[in-house]
Amino acid sequence: MHALRSALTAVGMSEVRTYRQTGNIIAASPLTTREQVTELVSQVLTADFGLGDIRVITRRPDEISQVIAANPFASEASQRPNLIPVIFLSGVPCEARVTRLMSVEALKDTCRVTGNHVYVDYVHGYHNTHRTAPYFTRVLGVDGTERNWRTVLAISDLCRHPAHRGWDKQ
Repeated sequence: MHALRSALTAVGMSEVRTYRQTGNIIAASPLTTREQVTELVSQVLTADFGLGDIRVITRRPDEISQVIAANPFASEASQRPNLIPVIFLSGVPCEARVTRLMSVEALKDTCRVTGNHVYVDYVHGYHNTHRTAPYFTRVLGVDGTERNWRTVLAISDLCRHPAHRGWDKQ
């Protein structure tokens, strides 16, 4: 993670922090759009680490706050934060794919798609299901990355630092 922070600092990002070994980066940037930040991080991952096959998904601090506020499983998340993930999608899935996903009877009470996020309640545990992030992204037709509720809250806390608001004006 130190090498990643150094590489991002070298290309103009500042206040670069990572959250544990989760692949989450919190940074300020002089860039003004999500696309620019996403492209810059992708270039660094490819050029410096040979990780060209990793899809970078970015969110502004205010979007992380909105994700938290919109959680349809907030009560459950307060009791079992490791079993309530959010899948951050690279785009908004088409309505037909969302309808197909939500037609799965087992998901009616444990899954919600809201814009470019999927909230899941792994009521019976994460290891007892085949419906994990790869399943959801395949059915929805968009890339995504999953973070449990504890990690989402930690990222939100890290985003509150004023220096990390450099690119949140789109």
